[in-house]
Amino acid sequence: MTIFSNKAMLFAGVAPAMLGASLIAGQAMAQEPPQAADADAAETIVVTGSRIARPDLSASVPVAVVSQEQITQAGAANIQDVLADLPAVGQNISRTSSNFSTTGNGVATVNLRNLGSSRTLVLVNGRRFVAGLPGTSIVDLNTIPTDLIKQVQVVTGGASAVYGSEAISGVVNFILDDKFEGLRFHGQNTLSDEGDAGRYLATVTGGISFGGGRGHIVVNGSYDRDKGLRSKDRDYSDTDIPNRSSFASQGLFSPSGTFATGPSTFTFGPGNVLKSYQGANIDGYNRNQDRYLGLPVERYLATGLASYELTDNVTLFSEVTYAKSKSRSRLEPQAVANTDLTNADGSGYEGIPITNPFIPTAIRDAMVAAGVTSLPFRRRSNDIFDRSNKNDRETWRVVGGLRGTVAEKFNYELYYTHGETKDYTRSGTILGPQYVNALNAVAGPNGPVCSINVDADPSNNDPACVPINIFGANTASAAAAAYVTNNGQLSTYRAKVKQDVFSASVSGELFELPGGALSIATGFEYRRESSTEDFDEATNLGLTLGNLLTDTRGKYNVKEGFIEVLAPILSERPFFHYLGLEGAVRYADYSTVGGVWSWKAGGEWAPVPDLRFRGIYSEATRAPNISELFSAQSETFPAVVDPCDQSEGNGDGAPISIPAASLPAACRANPAIAAAAAAGGFTYTTAQIQTINGFVGGNPDLTEETAKTLTLGAVFTPSFLRGLNITVDYYRIKVKDAIGIIGQQTSLDECITGGGEALFCDNITRDATGRVTQVDAFNLNTGSFLVSGIDTQVGYTARFGESGKFDLTARWTHLLKQEQTSFPGGPTQKEVGQLDCYSCGRLGTGFRDKVNVSATVGVNNVSLNWRVNYLSSVRDDITDPDATRTGAYWYHDAQLRFGLDEKKTYEFYLGVDNVFDKKPPVFGDTNPVTFPGTQTSANTYDLYGRMFYAGVDFRF
Repeated sequence: MTIFSNKAMLFAGVAPAMLGASLIAGQAMAQEPPQAADADAAETIVVTGSRIARPDLSASVPVAVVSQEQITQAGAANIQDVLADLPAVGQNISRTSSNFSTTGNGVATVNLRNLGSSRTLVLVNGRRFVAGLPGTSIVDLNTIPTDLIKQVQVVTGGASAVYGSEAISGVVNFILDDKFEGLRFHGQNTLSDEGDAGRYLATVTGGISFGGGRGHIVVNGSYDRDKGLRSKDRDYSDTDIPNRSSFASQGLFSPSGTFATGPSTFTFGPGNVLKSYQGANIDGYNRNQDRYLGLPVERYLATGLASYELTDNVTLFSEVTYAKSKSRSRLEPQAVANTDLTNADGSGYEGIPITNPFIPTAIRDAMVAAGVTSLPFRRRSNDIFDRSNKNDRETWRVVGGLRGTVAEKFNYELYYTHGETKDYTRSGTILGPQYVNALNAVAGPNGPVCSINVDADPSNNDPACVPINIFGANTASAAAAAYVTNNGQLSTYRAKVKQDVFSASVSGELFELPGGALSIATGFEYRRESSTEDFDEATNLGLTLGNLLTDTRGKYNVKEGFIEVLAPILSERPFFHYLGLEGAVRYADYSTVGGVWSWKAGGEWAPVPDLRFRGIYSEATRAPNISELFSAQSETFPAVVDPCDQSEGNGDGAPISIPAASLPAACRANPAIAAAAAAGGFTYTTAQIQTINGFVGGNPDLTEETAKTLTLGAVFTPSFLRGLNITVDYYRIKVKDAIGIIGQQTSLDECITGGGEALFCDNITRDATGRVTQVDAFNLNTGSFLVSGIDTQVGYTARFGESGKFDLTARWTHLLKQEQTSFPGGPTQKEVGQLDCYSCGRLGTGFRDKVNVSATVGVNNVSLNWRVNYLSSVRDDITDPDATRTGAYWYHDAQLRFGLDEKKTYEFYLGVDNVFDKKPPVFGDTNPVTFPGTQTSANTYDLYGRMFYAGVDFRF
């Protein structure tokens, strides 16, 4: 099993990314209204963000809509790729950012406002969808059928009062086309201009009505395959920068243990000829020759939608979804050093014993000269096993319910939904005890044998043991590799998520006010969530060379009641074309955190028909998820430095750089540390530093997160220029008691220099000598986030000639603040203008400005769409005046569509993404913003380069 700390996975609920308000032609109100003789003729619909039907798409919060037409113009098989182009979208978990994830490789998520996938609620047809990442509420967008989406509605800002937990930053609602009639076939092929990164798509959709139009059935089946992209296949990522790894496939052997360049360290050249080590860039390993830039993902989806009007007032409906996805990661083979191994008695493994007959004579002579009997080593396991993950995920979900009307003015809906997700992930592994046995070889009468089988202790014999030769490339025998991997034993991860929801709601008009009817919506929901994550026994026991990982099992239920009111105060009066107030309150009783309240209040004022002002204030909540509450302790080995270490973490042979008198008072107050400092110095050996471990895990005492959100905006739809709409909205979201961990180094620093608070010191364990042996990092309600900005959007539609049409949408998100504080009283990290960071827990890339412009010109059955995305310049570290600046980035995409007839029954299209082949900025592997194998911020910039695609879209 690939065991890595992956920010995107571990902090999916804490390390956020952003998706914002301005999605498409308009915040909801800005769309062109239906043509009608009067306002009463306008269709009443329920818009995401409210459960009350309204006569048009006006709303007090920004509601953004991505239409089916705009989805097809993007030429994307996966809906995540469509959302990723929008100005307020930040860093998602995706196929380009999850290669090093322990699990969940290739998943696709969405985030609003850079506040994390766990704070974004995803709905399908207004109903919750089962999570795709076990232990969380995060939906895998790989399960959403792109071709069946009628539109995507997005509400930003706290929507917990309407929808419940997880809606702190907003809601993404996928509306499926349940009224489709006919037959549609859609196929597409995509290829880069390098001839790689192929993608294939084929979907079929069919719909019929029956029973005189009372019944309707829609069925969709789709298959798509993304072949992935290797790091070696792009110039910017084909080589480790600035240095290759010293863990080479042929091995590195240092009798002195220093692994310095020169004759004191041995390696092998071509033909496995023994030589002196000349440094990593000559004799090291290029890890990027193995890694993926983009993971291969293969998807099979089937969806069915059905409804039947039992009577004029009662409709039976159902939905069925099945999704299967396959993906895999690709990592360089496992790097193993003697310091990664332990002896049977638990002591550290100092190295290969001098009695091992595989040791070349020159190396053995150097060991004798150095007076050592154990040989420290570093080697990559190319000839032993493949540690890359293979993932299989299955999701299925069923919905059944009734909806209708009562007393003509009230609408009701009852439904039950059940969903399940299964995840099976596996990879090869080495078992540490067997590896030690195989390395501890001695000469036997017929060749090398394992020393445990010929020593004086028969109790430790292992007849299966086969000595392993790691001196040179591809020297391990198949029998030895089979022994140390227990005949190819896999590290496995099996997970299962279950979700059950029952909901009952009613909405309608109570009585008339001067501005219109007072409308109300109220209801009750019951939800039950459970999740299990089960690693194999060897991983549970820490017998593999990855980290020890433990299983997670948890469940909870919640009972919720809500009420929402819309009160039109005035209408059709001077300076009050419309004035309305609205509010909502929701109470949720969790089996984990108890009772939780959420509420919102706001209103709209339109002094004239062309101009509308709107605002909403809300207090939203998020209850901790199963992983945050119940995940068991998993082992990590943090690279931490004890502030009491007088050699400042430099290890063996390092001089004392902090005088005893200059040590912090908390260090001098520890008798063991004070005594060691007085006797010559309190320092750590390299081995002591490397063996400091720690545990991360859940905390059943967590409470809910809370957020205060404010949105203020205006919508301008001038009657003198039909087709133009302009929206401007200010947003501010402040999250308190955010669930996360206190970094292990932070705990050490704050405990010693920050006053010794239990919040930090309780995480640290020291032995009798005063040295740190363990630093833990469990989930706590300690953090806070603040984001604010301005969304501006301009939409314009015009017709020309007999059949010409021009559509323009310009979206701009201007970020004012993006800040986080890890713990009360801690420093505030400001991130506007800051690039996202793979290994340091930033919220996401804080682009000051992101702009998207889409223009489409169509005449008869031919149309051309051109899209531009602008990303303002950011730095890899805004605290460093000499930090690298990326410069502004411009991406251009284009698509040409043409039909064979006016109805476009047979439509063909060609497209180009990243028309000018813009390359990502390169930072190198040692820069913390870099995702391994990419040399760049992989969740921020395009990694593929110029992509061509062609497709057909036939509708009958």
